[in-house]
Amino acid sequence: MVAKKSAEKEVPREQWSSKMSFILASAGSAIGLGNIWMFPWRMGTYGGSAFLLIYLLIIAFIGLIALMGEFAMGRGQGKGPISSFEAIFREKKLAGGKWLGLFPVLMTLAVTIFYMVVVGWIIHYFVISFQGFAGMNLATYFAGFAGSSSAIFWHVLAVIATTAVVYMGVKKGLEPLNNLMMPGLLLIMVVLAIRAVTLPGAVEGIRFMFAPNFGALADPFTWFNALAQALFSLSLLGCTLVIYGSYLPKGTDIPQAAAYTAIFDTAAALLAAFIVFPAAFAFGVAPNAGIPLLFVTLPGLFAQMPAGQLFGMLFFLLVIFAATTSAISLFESAVEPMMDAFKWARKKATLITGALVLLAGLPLTINMGHFSLWMRVTSGILMPIGTLVTMIVLFWVFGAARARKEVNEGAAVKMGPWWEFFGKYVAVGGTFFILVAGILRFTGLWK
Repeated sequence: MVAKKSAEKEVPREQWSSKMSFILASAGSAIGLGNIWMFPWRMGTYGGSAFLLIYLLIIAFIGLIALMGEFAMGRGQGKGPISSFEAIFREKKLAGGKWLGLFPVLMTLAVTIFYMVVVGWIIHYFVISFQGFAGMNLATYFAGFAGSSSAIFWHVLAVIATTAVVYMGVKKGLEPLNNLMMPGLLLIMVVLAIRAVTLPGAVEGIRFMFAPNFGALADPFTWFNALAQALFSLSLLGCTLVIYGSYLPKGTDIPQAAAYTAIFDTAAALLAAFIVFPAAFAFGVAPNAGIPLLFVTLPGLFAQMPAGQLFGMLFFLLVIFAATTSAISLFESAVEPMMDAFKWARKKATLITGALVLLAGLPLTINMGHFSLWMRVTSGILMPIGTLVTMIVLFWVFGAARARKEVNEGAAVKMGPWWEFFGKYVAVGGTFFILVAGILRFTGLWK
């Protein structure tokens, strides 16, 4: 009788309607604020083309393998991380799989909470871009807006909009939005990059980006930044892509899907670099990273640029697309585990997630000190923990050989035994390095 009742509560598993929809959704999860506000600065600061070389090697030999592994775990188990870990541990006669699976879910939820605060800021800046940034003291304006009650409305709006998309499900919400926004995002990036590189003096920015500084290859900071950028730019949080993989039908070519995801993500990062550095050098502005780049430096450039109001509007529309596609994947990382663990309907799980993210984000919305601390702890420590836990479970508990077998099912190009070595030792070792380095940097022991 109990079994029958449980079966009646079972929620049917959703699936992607096509491989392209899955690729666009995975690319949408990967292409986010990190591509725009971190990659250009890291590339310019840590060796130019030398950094790019390291970055591409890491994408090829760690990022792609981890992508395939997370997709394969999700598809093979047909579940998200909590139930996947539980099933894997049960097969090995080990306890604690369900609780360990909570790690990547909770870490991703922590990211979602601060990320939605930033999405609210972006929506606000898109709205004010219609009046242009000319005549504004942008540093003073942002300091007065962020961390104040003025930002609450925009935070609420961002959470409601994201909740609405995830509420509609995979085929009615996630797929249509990604299918619309991803091509639009790449098109706007190409337009802005062409405009930036044709500005007078833009060539200096290109030279700054690509000037090889091979001495940077000996700097551990270069490797740390390239590794962190590659893994987290691909959205390898140990949760989101496992869930996206769980919506895959059998027979999908996982290596091909992973390759396309990585190509889209890398192309977006390079296009962002071609937007930021040529424009910054053309107007004699020092390029920087993170929040100041997005909300102070670039709006200041648009204020000086011919037709700057138009390009400012396009830029913040681009950032909305990038932030939204990542935000819905982060939301899905909390919604799916609730549906799976409690057998809740998607609508109920989504509304609860939205309420949780909204309330938890309010203290960060009105206090920049709280926001900065939360972001530092989350990105420097919690994210690597979630990723490392999943990498260990995937390649050591589930087993690299078994993961490779799942990856090769439906693949046109089969992965050989070398794939297992890179997964077990290089991907896991690289993630461990990021975690240790993040802790050392947070505590001030590595500067």
